Amino acid sequence: MLVRKNDKDYPILKDKMKRTVYWIFVLLFTAITISLIANSFTVNSNVVPNKKNEESIVTKETEKEVKGKVEKTREVTTTEKPSQQAKGFQELMIHLLYEKTVGTVLVKHFLMYLGLLILYLLFILTQKNVSNLKVAGLEVGTSQDVQAEFYKAVEEQKNKFDFLTFWMREENRLTFIRNTDIEHRTFLGFLSRMLEKMQEYYRDDWNINFSFTIYEMNEFERSSLPRKVKKSAVSLTEEDKGLPILKEKDLHFHKNYLIYKVTEVNVKDATDIKEHMIVLSSYYSEFDEVDSILISGLSALINLIYIQTTQSDFILYLLKENQRARERLML
Repeated sequence: MLVRKNDKDYPILKDKMKRTVYWIFVLLFTAITISLIANSFTVNSNVVPNKKNEESIVTKETEKEVKGKVEKTREVTTTEKPSQQAKGFQELMIHLLYEKTVGTVLVKHFLMYLGLLILYLLFILTQKNVSNLKVAGLEVGTSQDVQAEFYKAVEEQKNKFDFLTFWMREENRLTFIRNTDIEHRTFLGFLSRMLEKMQEYYRDDWNINFSFTIYEMNEFERSSLPRKVKKSAVSLTEEDKGLPILKEKDLHFHKNYLIYKVTEVNVKDATDIKEHMIVLSSYYSEFDEVDSILISGLSALINLIYIQTTQSDFILYLLKENQRARERLML
């Protein structure tokens, strides 16, 4: 089993922050629900709206001159005014929230739920690859240039195929072979080296980081990979290309996968056949159909390089042995 991990493909801190935020939302939701239940049992259901009229008392003093004397008299006037209703939404809300009735409890907790929902939607929008969100008729979105995104995707696909075309050229293929150490000139050695080139290309051009592992089939079956990945391997016999397996959106610690089964045939012994499973994995980068075709093309290219190199090395070995045999005969 060959493993090549990408040091930049470890967003564990960000994942932990996500999970912490989600737990905070869950705790807040639970706290609001408990508060709603507790307040429902303590409301005053017998509260009758205060419709008592307001009384206004006016005292008026008057002076009168009676037989040369000034007398003061006091008149008290009592008037009743009907109780005034709250005016305006803000005044009405203050009036409702100060009274603990079924209505005020429901209104307060409804506003709490609504505020929590808005915060949750805003949090989701900060996550990657979310441009529009619609929940219960409420649509929240971020403005994106759809045409620019389309051209960007097309350009990215073209560049991925350019990567395969580049290594298919004979001069680049020979450079690849010359730069590979003698001890690594095996099928797995060439394959791992090419996947490392793919890692570098994805990282430098698109900031896409992934790790890869090359399993033998028995290792793949015994591995700790998700059950979904292992079961999906059966479908690889139908088409000669990789299979993208995307993680569930709510499973932040899981990964996106791309699997492809490749066959190694021993050039010196055609009966010696081994099967390997290539597994690409990434926390945040999703693999698509182009990646599937690319991994298939690279594997076929590596198989060609392996056969040509092994045959060339074997021919070179025979020539050297022949030369040594001649030298021994001359002696």
